[in-house]
Amino acid sequence: MTLVAGTILTFLGKERAKYIALGVSVVFLLEVAGLLASYTAWPGPSNGSPGYADLESYPWIHLSWLTINYTVGVDGISLVMILLTAFLQIATVIYSWGETRQPAAYFGLMLLTCLGCFGVFISLDVLLFFLFWEAVLIPMFFLIGFWGGPRRRYAALKFFVYTHVASIVMLVGLLALVFYSGSTSFDFSSIYVAAHGLSATVQVFLFLALLFGFGVKFPIVPFHTWLPDAHVEAPTGASVLLAGLLLKLGGYGLIRWAVEILPTGMSHLTWLLYIIAFSMIVWGSVVALAQRDLKRLVAYSSINHMGIVLLAIAVYSQLGLLAAVLLMFAHGVVSALLFMVSGSVHHTFGTRDISQLGGITPVTPVLATMAMVGSLASLGLPALISFPAEFTALLATWDRIGYWVLVPLVILVVTAAFYLWMMQRVLFGPKRNLPAIVHDLPWFESAGMGILVALIVVYGILPGFLINVIVNSPVYGFPGFP
Repeated sequence: MTLVAGTILTFLGKERAKYIALGVSVVFLLEVAGLLASYTAWPGPSNGSPGYADLESYPWIHLSWLTINYTVGVDGISLVMILLTAFLQIATVIYSWGETRQPAAYFGLMLLTCLGCFGVFISLDVLLFFLFWEAVLIPMFFLIGFWGGPRRRYAALKFFVYTHVASIVMLVGLLALVFYSGSTSFDFSSIYVAAHGLSATVQVFLFLALLFGFGVKFPIVPFHTWLPDAHVEAPTGASVLLAGLLLKLGGYGLIRWAVEILPTGMSHLTWLLYIIAFSMIVWGSVVALAQRDLKRLVAYSSINHMGIVLLAIAVYSQLGLLAAVLLMFAHGVVSALLFMVSGSVHHTFGTRDISQLGGITPVTPVLATMAMVGSLASLGLPALISFPAEFTALLATWDRIGYWVLVPLVILVVTAAFYLWMMQRVLFGPKRNLPAIVHDLPWFESAGMGILVALIVVYGILPGFLINVIVNSPVYGFPGFP
């Protein structure tokens, strides 16, 4: 349904497009709620691979030596990512309600972007996974290139080139995984079983290829430079989906297709993951301190937070896996809210330059409240969504590498510093360059942000729902996550 609606909206060009997009988003959220309500982890087939709920598999391409099926299914990890997709889709559609420049195409491309992310999270076949992975790039390229800022074409092209080159390396790695393992099918379960017979050397090289392929989307340092440019030039809705969903594709893909399938290669390269993770954590925070543009600040802080996700994956434990998935969900919600705040600040005051803003709270109290909630959640305030995720990540890091946990802990203090500095300047500092007539947020921007604020508070106080879904994933019962 999302595919049909997104395609039609892209070429429709009528005002009613936003109502269709909202209706599709509501139905999608209800379907995801039904999936969650009925979810139970299946024990898995008799061949020893993990089991998946709502599994569907249909013959697609049959060769004498290889079988390719249309195979989809969900487990606890993918369900949490699908839930994030559904919430961000409906929040972004509502926030963008006032879009007047080709609204049908705009909403259609947003739905197609979310559909591609949904497909990535449910695909259990290499070819299907790659098709959805690549499908995400096309609508995002046009969202940035047509609705973006002054340097939109440069940013869109840089985004596409970086991520597409990485996708090619990822595909080569996945195909090599299939052929070197001797799997007779592109299905995840077949590859999972066959890959355990690979030598340590082969697993290491395959893991490196997949790490690069997924890592550029993460984005890992030093292949992160496309991210700030894309965010600064992208329209607000595209920035929300880019930070909230597209970055999560890298983390999800690394867990599903590299860490689960190549445990020996993972164990030999843990040191490299630590180096990359610490580089992301430190670099993202330090560079964020120097930013004057709100969007750039949030973009670099995203690199910092995704570094903590990679660190949680690198510690290679059940607690680390739980922390990584919780962090991806939390960062998806919080970064989406902060990019909405940045967009609304620009709409209202005509600038995102922190040095030119000040004292906006008395004139735009709702916008100031949203900015404060997003900033406090991002710095890890207790009772908000990032706290249980970051605390779990720190516990997992301490359990594995001891006092090295001080690196992310100290950087979290730096993160708190630049968000507190931003709030002091923008929200509570002396009034600067405020227009004579300023209106607070329109209802649709308030409603879109309100959905995310509710998630930040609810899952900050009651994270047990997400935790129960994640730990009910079959991967917890299989080797590789002691």
